[in-house]
Amino acid sequence: MTTRRAALALVAAASLAARAAEAQSPDGGIPPPQPAQYLLSAVAADARSLWVNPAGLARRVEASVGADATLDRFSPGGAALRQWGASVASRGLALGWEHNRLASGRGLDAWNLGVGLGDAQFSAGVARRWYRGVVTGSAWDIGTEFLATSALRLSLVARNVGALRLADSTYWPSLVPGAMLSVFGGRVVAGAEWEVAPHGWRSLQYRVGGVVRLVGGLALLVRADLDRDFRRRALAIGLDLEAPAARFTTFGQLPASAAEVDAVGAAAALVTRPSLAGASP
Repeated sequence: MTTRRAALALVAAASLAARAAEAQSPDGGIPPPQPAQYLLSAVAADARSLWVNPAGLARRVEASVGADATLDRFSPGGAALRQWGASVASRGLALGWEHNRLASGRGLDAWNLGVGLGDAQFSAGVARRWYRGVVTGSAWDIGTEFLATSALRLSLVARNVGALRLADSTYWPSLVPGAMLSVFGGRVVAGAEWEVAPHGWRSLQYRVGGVVRLVGGLALLVRADLDRDFRRRALAIGLDLEAPAARFTTFGQLPASAAEVDAVGAAAALVTRPSLAGASP
């Protein structure tokens, strides 16, 4: 009986400690950069790959200068500008910055420098992120992807390789294997990925989505985020327009209940494309 009581006491103490840690982290975690809210790691193929899978930086030969902004926390009380950033990229090398206004009112800046090498058949990349604000530490993202067949692309990303801390929360590395299937001559792309924590091989999240090319350079983007029990956590729907010298993106994100819009974002980039390293996703 004494042993049982001791075990119950330990469980209760662990539960209280976890709640205390949550209470000391009012911001809820490190906000994902805008591209990581609607793109899959095997789909990204331009400067936005810096935040999703740095191997995608080598998929295209282009130079770009872009900016983005995101409104979130839509409710009867309205919305607020919570994130904005900018990026510059040229021939596989990219530099990005994102500023986040956290729920507590504090600010968090993320700087990201990455490089991708290879081509549309096989590429690898690495990116280094630094934070200034409530997060301490830095991290690496290391990615690779290859065209397994003419229609199937596989990718693997190691994220948060380093020691990031927010209040009493530590962000451990994760692995993200992914796949992308292209059909109907590339007009429809479907993809899926699994994020798993290597320590204990614990599933963190599943993501599924795709791209449907409409008319001209307009494309529909869809991504659903699922928890470990395959319940939907969020749904992102967006439009992507590829013009000859520019790229425009807008998206909305709905929470699990789909009863309200959780976030709305827009991005624009001036792009120079001397040639393409391969077909876009």
